[in-house]
Amino acid sequence: MQDKNKDLFEKIGVDISKDKINIDITQTKDFLNTLKNTFEKTAENIQNDISEGKVDLAENVGIKVDKEHINIDLTKTKSFIEDLGKKIEHFLGEIDKAVENIDKK
Repeated sequence: MQDKNKDLFEKIGVDISKDKINIDITQTKDFLNTLKNTFEKTAENIQNDISEGKVDLAENVGIKVDKEHINIDLTKTKSFIEDLGKKIEHFLGEIDKAVENIDKK
């Protein structure tokens, strides 16, 4: 097993050896709860942005669909994908922080 994967498994309470797998339920549960809270917070933030009109999906994504046409503005789509990539990077950073916090416990 790669060292990176081994470190991750240790942080979430999973020890894998040649003959057995040991799972620290408390540590795994803490990790999953933190991950769940992070997902919920991110989803809530996105939902709030949409409901407050901060995000106009058709305008920002650059894809408009009606009964006769599908129009794709590649410039807007590219910008949307780049922004989404940045948000995903930030989200993954938050997950890393959550894992580090659990590791400290």
